[in-house]
Amino acid sequence: QRFCSFKAKTRTQTFCRNQYNVTGLCNRTSCPLANSQYATIEEKEGRLYLCMKTVERAHMPSKLWEKVLLSKNYAQALASIDSELEFWPAIVKHKCKQRLTKMTQYLIRKRRLRLKPQPTLERVHKKVEVREARREAKAEKAALLDRSIERELLARLKQGTYGDIYNFPMKEYNSALDAEEAEAEAARLRDEAEAEGEDGDFVALDEDEEELEMEGEEMW
Repeated sequence: QRFCSFKAKTRTQTFCRNQYNVTGLCNRTSCPLANSQYATIEEKEGRLYLCMKTVERAHMPSKLWEKVLLSKNYAQALASIDSELEFWPAIVKHKCKQRLTKMTQYLIRKRRLRLKPQPTLERVHKKVEVREARREAKAEKAALLDRSIERELLARLKQGTYGDIYNFPMKEYNSALDAEEAEAEAARLRDEAEAEGEDGDFVALDEDEEELEMEGEEMW
């Protein structure tokens, strides 16, 4: 009932935040500070250690906890706990074995999750995206303006508005000239194709008339 900096109260239970607490509960039996003889299981970098505290080392805080590395094999780790805590109270051995079981299970799950493919998260650069979108909008407006200038310049050239003055922006002027030449070439090809088509029709008509005349002569 006294104050403790490691105590964490909830509506249903009181927990202990001390790293050496064997159960995680705040009570007289599980408290590592209130018991001079205490044992627990600690995990460090994927390996499990049996930590033991005795009253004989209470005068040396730096050497208060004795750590024994446990085997990765579950059965051998249980045997190590039995041998190290041979003359300890049965409740302490039982709680250490329970903690060993829980920590072994979550280490196995941790290894399995590490082997599974995990989704990679990428940072979303919101400022960069906004800046790029703004630049794209400006570039699109500039392109539309260039095309409108080119169309207007081409229309004025066709109308002869400027006469013999050719001091225009060279890029738009060359584009307009290329477009005009392309249109002229397309019109010329179209006229030639139409002319060839008409000549072909006349030739076919003349050949048909000659055949009809020859058939008439034979009949007479």
